[in-house]
This record gives sequence, structure tokens and C-alpha cells, in this order.
Amino acid sequence: MANNIDERLVNWRQMNLEITQMDFKKLFGNFQDMDRMQENPNGFEAHWEWPKELGHGFMSMIKIRPGLVLGIGKYKLKEDLTISFENEHPLIDLGFSVSGDVKYRITHEKGQEDFYHYKSRHSIINCLPSCRGRGRSPSKKHIACVRIHTEPTVLKDLLTGCRDNIPDRLQDILNGDNENYYCRSSALTPLCNMAVQQILDCPYQGPLRRLYLESKTLELITHTMAQFLTPDVISANITGLRLDDLERIRKAEHLLNNSLENPPSLMDLAMQVGLNKNKLNQGFRQQFGTSVFDHLRILRLERARKLLKSKEKSVTEVAFNVGYKHHGNFTRAFKKHFGTNPQDLLS
Repeated sequence: MANNIDERLVNWRQMNLEITQMDFKKLFGNFQDMDRMQENPNGFEAHWEWPKELGHGFMSMIKIRPGLVLGIGKYKLKEDLTISFENEHPLIDLGFSVSGDVKYRITHEKGQEDFYHYKSRHSIINCLPSCRGRGRSPSKKHIACVRIHTEPTVLKDLLTGCRDNIPDRLQDILNGDNENYYCRSSALTPLCNMAVQQILDCPYQGPLRRLYLESKTLELITHTMAQFLTPDVISANITGLRLDDLERIRKAEHLLNNSLENPPSLMDLAMQVGLNKNKLNQGFRQQFGTSVFDHLRILRLERARKLLKSKEKSVTEVAFNVGYKHHGNFTRAFKKHFGTNPQDLLS
């Protein structure tokens, strides 16, 4: 999905075929026209599916509130696809990629060029002034992403009273600077990943769907901005880690991921990687936004979700496979994490 894709799109190249502006309208219609959202069946969401000759999957745009839109994309293309677009108004885009890599080449009004890469398992904060550009989606790869499009004034209101730690350039944009731009990319934190997965797997329909997605959108904004606003909480007052400490923390995560059924204790894990347990826990909070214990829980549940989707094991077998001794504890943890029962993934 690209920012502000609209009828000003000039071309779309796919399989050496150039699609004209009229063809684009015919293909997308009023998919991203928020002013026409009331014409859609549920009054707040537009749903668009890729034509079979281009790929399969869908994109959805949900109007959360005026000036705040949630975009969801899950699709796979048959060939590489380049989409040209124009962005006439300042827009803040929070992007979260679970899988797939989409690259953007942006040309600003004054001629400067920028390149943005929406990498798999990464998030990005992207604030663009008036510009034009192209986004390239790869073929034969599953794209699963969530995008939050918000007007600067809306985000400014949401952050009232807690903007002191936001970078100056982003502050300027929130305060009405229409010519500045800002971009920050980082690995997808476990908390952001959990919220993104819950959005992608929303269990509700109708009015409850809108309420659920609004709560998750605000939660996702909170986790994203917390990287600026509460560094003392996230990093437990750590000013920084040495490179060898970072390597030890990554090794610890690797050890956890390979021993979900019977993980080491915090003390044993710390000894294996050469850190004391307090520094290990603090390092996990800085790198992943959670304690070692919470990160282990998330790793277990994410592994369980993949196993259930393969439909090769029962819920009980999956629970034991990822280290849960009691079926009921696993079911409660899974539902709390993903918002759905594990049995639902087998149906």
C-alpha cells in the first residue's frame, strides 16, 4: 500500500504493461477515497481484492476517526509491481511489516530524492511533505502489513502533554511545518508485533470490528511513540549497551527460541551468555521492549500460532510442543495474546 494513492496516479507498470490513469480508476475505483466511505456496506471500511491476473489477497482501509486511517494489506503478487503516486498534503505514516519488503523512491518538491525500505519485521515512522514517488512490491512473496495514516494535527492532539522527548524535526512537523520530512526505521518490537498480529487477525465483524481496530490502532501508536516518550521505562535507565553485550543478548534470545519446550532459568541463561541476570533483563527491555520472561511467552505463542496454522497438530500437542504443561493455561494465554481461541485456527 502506498501513501495517498488517488486518481492523480499516472501509471502502473506490471508485466511490461503500462496502465493508464483511466485504467487505474477502473482498477481501484474509489478504494482510498475516505470522503466516500459512507457508501461502503459497513460505513467505515473499504475492501479491495487484487484481480487474479495480478495476484491474490486484499487491502482494506478503515476510517478510525477524522484524520486517522488504518490500512491493512495481505497479498501475494504474480510479478513485481511498481506503483507511482503523488502526495499533495503532509501525512504521517506509521508502517509495520510482518512479511515482505516494499521499497519506495520519493522525489520532494525541491528535487531531493529519498529511498525508504519497508523491511520485513520492521516498523517505520515516515513524515512526508508534498512529493511524488514510486513504490515497488516484490512478486511471489507474501506481503502482510499494517499502516496507520494520520494528519499531523491528529497525532499532535493524541500526544498532548507528552511530547518533550520527540525529536525536534518531528516536533516541527507536528507544529505545522509542511516542508520538513522525517523517517525512522527500527526492528518490530514484540509489543508492536503483538498488536499488528491482532489487527491482521481481528476476530470481530460489524461495529465491534471498528471498536476493536480503533483500540488496537491507538495501542500501536502508543507502543511506537513510547520509543521516544518513555526511554527510561523501556531501557530501565540504561544509557547504552556495548556491542559485545548486544551480541550476548541476541545469543540469549536465540537460546530461548531453540528451547521453548524446556527453557533455561533466568540465572542459567545469564550464565550461558556471560551476563548477570539484571543486565540480561535490562538488555531485553531495551532491545525487545519486554522482560526475558515476557519475551519467552511471546516466542512460545508465536511459534504456537505457526504450528496451528499448519493444521498438522492438535491444540494439546501444540501446547506441549511450545512448553505449556496445561491445555487451559495455553488457551487462556493464546486468547489474551491474539484475541482468538487456538481451536479457531484449526477450523
